[in-house]
Amino acid sequence: MRNNFLTIILFCLCIGCKRDPYLNMGQKAYKDTVFTNYFKRSTGWVAGDGAYSTPLNNGQSLWAFGDSYINSYDAATQSVPCLFDARSSLLLINTVNPSVQNTVQGNNPGSNSYFIPDNGNNWVWPGPGYQNGDTIYVFVNKLGQNVPDSPTIAKIMLPGYTFNSYYPLPYKNGINFNYSIIRDSDYYYVYGTKSNGFGNDLFAARYPANNIYGTWQYYGGNGWGTDINSITRIWDEFTSSFYVFKLKSDYVLITTEFSVGCNQGKNIYVATGPNPNGPFINQHPIWQVDDTLNGDWPVFYIANPHPEFDNGHNELLITYCINAYGSCFNTCFNGRMDSNTYRPRAIRVPYKAIDPSL
Repeated sequence: MRNNFLTIILFCLCIGCKRDPYLNMGQKAYKDTVFTNYFKRSTGWVAGDGAYSTPLNNGQSLWAFGDSYINSYDAATQSVPCLFDARSSLLLINTVNPSVQNTVQGNNPGSNSYFIPDNGNNWVWPGPGYQNGDTIYVFVNKLGQNVPDSPTIAKIMLPGYTFNSYYPLPYKNGINFNYSIIRDSDYYYVYGTKSNGFGNDLFAARYPANNIYGTWQYYGGNGWGTDINSITRIWDEFTSSFYVFKLKSDYVLITTEFSVGCNQGKNIYVATGPNPNGPFINQHPIWQVDDTLNGDWPVFYIANPHPEFDNGHNELLITYCINAYGSCFNTCFNGRMDSNTYRPRAIRVPYKAIDPSL
């Protein structure tokens, strides 16, 4: 009788596995505590959000952060001031040994921010980028007063990681192309969003791989063309976090559940498609944020992949950002807060949890 009971249980489990292949044993994501602990720094960059990585040809990965803390960590209290002291920062992380890190110093007198504002009223939030020869191109958001309504490229020169200049792209119909970038064949594909009143629409564009200043093309539903007015959204979702990247033969879209307060969104999702423009299908959750405090979930956003940190087990490194616990729990006491409430978290996601065919 007992053997029959066990057989029934196993049979039911197998049926469940067949119905939902993403729940198969050994295909679940897990917190990468080792990599998460790499962000627990005490000098240079010590906390921040964003965490966009750009793999370089020298074995380094250049990580770009938005609002950050620089050299403001107090070891005795394990805290930082409640307000960040930089609007942008860069951190070099070795792809073979990620414990080897170096904060990149900017040339911005009187400020800890790496990127130089174009005037005192503006600031810059960096996003994804790529290397071409001795130049790193980073897509950035310029925010503040008198900011042109167009995407902007920041140029960083190697080998010194020196800021060079900004290049405002021509007007893009109000679309902010600052969410992800893919090198595929002879093109770079870039992705941007525009508010639709209830969430955001996602769009795809491309330009020649050897010339970011060349003619851009936009995906218009039936193909690629140079008229931006014919551009068509490839995805829409009630979120502000999007990232598209290539994993083997798949193009993968990562989004996060909308979260601007505690106990709101908790999930990170993926969907896959056969082309840079999709169509993206089979959206499903791969991770539920587990960084609770007193039973409350934090504000979280920006889930970014980092394929250059390959652990050899067909598991993708993804980071996401948390930003304290909103009205549920006050993390600021006497002008300081626990630095861990504003540091990225890292998870490992088996390829098969993204697409069972991988």
